[in-house]
Amino acid sequence: MAGTIAGMLYALAWAIFRPFSRYVRYRTIPTPLGDQLKLDPNKPVVYVLATRDWSDLFVLDRICSDLGLPRPARTGADFPTVNRPAVVYLPALLEERRQATELSTLIETAASTRDFDAQVVPVSVFWGRDPGSETSLFRLLFADSVQAGRIRKLFIMLANGRSVLANFGLPLPFREYMDRAPNAALGQRKLTRVLHFHFLRARTAALGPTLLRRQVVVDGLLVSHGVQAAIEAEAASGEGKHSEILRKARRYAEEIAADYSNASINLLERFLGGMVFKRVFRDIDVRGLERVREWAQGHEIIYVPSHRSHADYLLVSYALYHGGLVPPHIAAGINLNFWPVGGLLRRCGAFYMRRTFAGNRLYTAVFRAYVDALIQRGYSIEFFPEGGRSRTGRLLAPKTGLMSMIVEASLRQRSRKVALVPVFIGYDKCWEVASYSKELRGAQKTKESADGLLKAGKILSKSYGKAYINFGEPVLLQDHADRHLPGWRDTLVADSDAKPEGFKRFVSDLAFETAQRTNAAAVANPNGLAAVALLASPQRVVSRDEFIEQIGHLIWLLKGLPLGPDQVLPESSPAAVVDWAVPIARIARVSHPWGDVYGVAGRDAVLMTYNRNNIQHLFAIPGLIANLYRTRWLLSEEAIVTGVRALYPFLRTEFFLPWPAEEVETVTRRCLDVMLQLGLLEREDDHRLRRPEVTNPSYSTLSMLGRVMGETLERYCMTALLLADERRNQQKLPRERFEADCRLLAERMALLTGRDAPEFFDKTLFRGYLNTLIDVGLVTETAERTLAVDARIDRIAERSLELLSDEARQTLLQLLQRRKPGSGDVEAPADTNGSR
Repeated sequence: MAGTIAGMLYALAWAIFRPFSRYVRYRTIPTPLGDQLKLDPNKPVVYVLATRDWSDLFVLDRICSDLGLPRPARTGADFPTVNRPAVVYLPALLEERRQATELSTLIETAASTRDFDAQVVPVSVFWGRDPGSETSLFRLLFADSVQAGRIRKLFIMLANGRSVLANFGLPLPFREYMDRAPNAALGQRKLTRVLHFHFLRARTAALGPTLLRRQVVVDGLLVSHGVQAAIEAEAASGEGKHSEILRKARRYAEEIAADYSNASINLLERFLGGMVFKRVFRDIDVRGLERVREWAQGHEIIYVPSHRSHADYLLVSYALYHGGLVPPHIAAGINLNFWPVGGLLRRCGAFYMRRTFAGNRLYTAVFRAYVDALIQRGYSIEFFPEGGRSRTGRLLAPKTGLMSMIVEASLRQRSRKVALVPVFIGYDKCWEVASYSKELRGAQKTKESADGLLKAGKILSKSYGKAYINFGEPVLLQDHADRHLPGWRDTLVADSDAKPEGFKRFVSDLAFETAQRTNAAAVANPNGLAAVALLASPQRVVSRDEFIEQIGHLIWLLKGLPLGPDQVLPESSPAAVVDWAVPIARIARVSHPWGDVYGVAGRDAVLMTYNRNNIQHLFAIPGLIANLYRTRWLLSEEAIVTGVRALYPFLRTEFFLPWPAEEVETVTRRCLDVMLQLGLLEREDDHRLRRPEVTNPSYSTLSMLGRVMGETLERYCMTALLLADERRNQQKLPRERFEADCRLLAERMALLTGRDAPEFFDKTLFRGYLNTLIDVGLVTETAERTLAVDARIDRIAERSLELLSDEARQTLLQLLQRRKPGSGDVEAPADTNGSR
């Protein structure tokens, strides 16, 4: 009788829901669902829903119907079959552990039937994506909840029916759980426990922790131990009354804290997806999201992306939201806190930070307390280790201030594990690249403002190709600290300011590690590959056949010597790569009876350097090897290995390459094998390696590869020659003046050789090279920031000249002969606007 009444109620509920079904708009994860689930058609399917709710079942039925998956049926007293999949609710599974029910009897029978197996698929259905706030009326009425009754569920469905997320877990093998347990009852309990934790973690990953009202957050910061200590210290030093300092701390907290709102997230997602991204980008190519979803099940996620554009944080949040993950709180520069953008970004999770904390003890304490609070409550965070957008397209050296705060806060709490996820972000065309070029030539950075936002509307009328997001391999922070930071578990505890010995070095190494993993997840997009090949061709002009052949060689080099398993290569042919890049990069095409010719010049060539620099690190080793053949035609393998070994520390620092120094010989020999297979090098009878004959088509590719690293090696040579020259002068060498001299020499070289790459004289690159020379002991920096140069630099300077072309060598030596020593601190930077 009870079963008949339940069946009638179910039929009535379905009749009521059916008209509403078309109103429901859902998104499923993972995507594509059928390919990811990989259901065995020869085994029954049992869907498990997180809540006992018919509306969830009706949505599940519609999804399965739309996507061609086995449609669920009410279990009843019958075994599920291949043709009749079943559905059960997690609460029912929990109940049957305490008392015998029709369901428990069915499970016991299935467990004891040795030839019965099923695929158990957990499904979480989220009506809306709002975790709610702890004291909001909205949460009481409209936010989805596992405790919602039927009336409240109706409100939830009406409010959130257009934003349903269905999270399908991977199938669990029923028979495997039963057979591994000593008895069927224990197997049932273990399977139920696994399902229970899966649903809890899936909910946290999709919705995030419960939100606190912003005022509650601010009040909590002011009473934290660190802020109270800073207030007392300032009051004791006579910097103001206690009440005045407290008000100042509150202003700081109000300036910093986000005001996360799911309604704002939904609004921005629809605006970006419907109006901006569809017009600006042909597609957003997202890779590695499935792994992030897995890590989010058991870790608090800290995203550490590369920073190319203001679009970066919008794209990452958009991709995560579309992928069924909660968007992170984002550390944003205070320069973005202008009307009307500042408030909107704050409601979408942005918290603002000043460019420098130096000398402001109170601000530092408030900001640190805010970071601690985010970590303690389990919010995902996103910050850009580079500290600002890369103007050159290269990954910048990471800054460790915020990294240190986040690492310390993460290790002091013990409630959850933390994963730092590197994210490579790339574009076929970055929309700020023109302004970057001007800034590199000395123009002032344009301040972000509402007026600038209106002018940026012209972006919507242009196409920028694809945007690329690739989530790399994470650093599991606690495990990493166990290996590299002894004693941290005893030292980094709550309510203590103590840090273990070597903590600063640990953070610095960790920052370098995340940068390496970011570059190892690089996407070799069509525009980047086209830029590498075309900008390294003589006069930046190449025939179509040669262009296609060179891009094919570049792709095969990356396949043979990848930086890591997360690296992404084009799935299309080299010819399709060329055809994709030509209109976006504004590559000129000239028809000719002997075949089309492609070229780029002037402003377009300058802008293309940004795309090249995004992926130049991928060709560091083959480019260096090819460069060794610029003035030679025959080399022994040992000579090549020696040459690469000598320069690898500098390449590793500049390009964040993943291989430790002791592996460079193996990597070099593997690269040589690939180049031999591609015909870029040929082996003589005496086992020496020679370059192809000039008439061989592979010769042009080898020459192109050598020029890819030409400017980098010229910078190395300039620095070594300048150091050798200064050593001979035996005068005091301030570091600041020496870095200025390096820049002036590079600017002069660019003017005389017609360089179109303004990053050629970027001061940060010379600074990084000098730091590496200090690390390897060839240069010593004193406390007064003066440089002492080792005599070995003379030999290095002499050998580095061999890496340059005849023209570059001649120009550089003449410049050094005519320069005015010590002029870097008085001479104004050269105006390079006239260079081609």
